Amino acid sequence: MLDLVAFTKPVLDEITGQDVRTWNTGPHVLAANWQVPELGSRIWRVRTLTIAFTHDVVDQLAHANRQDLSQLQCMLDRFLRASLGAHAQTDLEDRTLVITVEHLGVDS
Repeated sequence: MLDLVAFTKPVLDEITGQDVRTWNTGPHVLAANWQVPELGSRIWRVRTLTIAFTHDVVDQLAHANRQDLSQLQCMLDRFLRASLGAHAQTDLEDRTLVITVEHLGVDS
């Protein structure tokens, strides 16, 4: 069985340049401490990032070999960067970001 934290944490660490605290919150769901800068400011507010993986994605990850997992991490990186970029433009009053990973592939 694939450890989603072990798969996702290096991607989050790379995106932030920090050691992101990441933990499981349920089947196919993990949470991470996430910091998002306020627009036009250097102030970073701690938030919770929740990432939910669909059953299809978890199944894809569970059947991937080591090389495929590396490629899937790169795809997850691109997907999360795009998703987080969109969230950075939204209202920062909500302290929880929720992202669902429905597909990892060339078109992610």
